[in-house]
Amino acid sequence: MIDIGNRVIKLRKLHKISQNKLAISLNVAAATINKIEKGTAKPSIDLLIKICEFFSITLSEFFNNGNNSEPVILNPQLKELLDNAKDLTPEQLELLSKFIKSIK
Repeated sequence: MIDIGNRVIKLRKLHKISQNKLAISLNVAAATINKIEKGTAKPSIDLLIKICEFFSITLSEFFNNGNNSEPVILNPQLKELLDNAKDLTPEQLELLSKFIKSIK
């Protein structure tokens, strides 16, 4: 079974935001986020979609289990880098790869 509350906690901590800030951003009461994280309430599908949009992930990414119970959640900076790289040409991707290797 998917632990929605734990997933929200992990996303929130990864992005370094409080329950209150998340609640304000989603236009819900802070108590709602608290209850979801504690597992005493389940979010509506609309709220779950808003949570995913806030963290720039899809519902699929939120619920993806792979071979373990952890969601596939990228570091925000890595996700931004990947999003920016989507439109690069193969030559630009090769240059980017070489640059990254050179600064390691």
